[in-house]
Amino acid sequence: MTEQGNIQYNTKGEKPLKGYQIVRVRNVAHSKEVLDNFKNAVLTILKNKNLNDEDPKWEQLLPQGIVNKIRQLDDNDKKYDELLKSVNMSVYKFQKIREWEWYSSVETEKGFDIIVKGKFNAGQFINFIHCQNVPLGDIRIIDADKQEFYELKTIKDYTSYKILK
Repeated sequence: MTEQGNIQYNTKGEKPLKGYQIVRVRNVAHSKEVLDNFKNAVLTILKNKNLNDEDPKWEQLLPQGIVNKIRQLDDNDKKYDELLKSVNMSVYKFQKIREWEWYSSVETEKGFDIIVKGKFNAGQFINFIHCQNVPLGDIRIIDADKQEFYELKTIKDYTSYKILK
């Protein structure tokens, strides 16, 4: 199955035999919306792979639940919460330095897991989840092969002082 098919149809937490990581999000009341926005963002980038990352069309193509929140972030937010990126920078990093492929997802009560083949590179790709008012403390990356858990940290998590509408 293609990656686009995996995003749409592998929704029961299916796992490859090895070489995968889990992006685990918990304690988020609006988790279905966050997951759907992230899925739609990934699908949009995959479907528009020939569109330059600097093209202003990205702001119309990507889910507005992500774009509208990123627009509310100022330079200080991005200075202290270095996991926040602009729309164009997130698209650029997805197109150029991605080391993972979507394998499956599963919704849980107030959360979800995304299973990816490869290494998720959280510093580059967590932006589209985190910008949706998801505190970094509620996101973990789990390396299934090494059985290691990675916590995400930044100088100051913007969700500690600001909620985006």
